[in-house]
Formats: sequence, structure tokens, C-alpha cells
Amino acid sequence: MAEIDYALNTFYLLMTGALVMWMAAGFTMLEAGFVRRRNTAEIVKKI
Repeated sequence: MAEIDYALNTFYLLMTGALVMWMAAGFTMLEAGFVRRRNTAEIVKKI
């Protein structure tokens, strides 16, 4: 039972970490869409 709990906790941690990374990329795209084209590179550099 402990092995299953460990595996599920690890899976949950990896999936939520991936979601956070996708949210950061999505927010960067959203923020880049609100500014002029020449300022987009500065926003992408913040990551």
C-alpha cells in the first residue's frame, strides 16, 4: 500500500508541476499579445 501511495504522490507532483509550467507559458503568450510586437522579446526574456 505504501508503494502505491508513493507512486500516486509522485505522479500528482509531476502532473501539477507540468501544469504550472504550461500556465507560465500561457501567461507569457497572453502578456505578449497585449503589447507591441517590438516589446514581445522583452516579455519572453522574463521567463
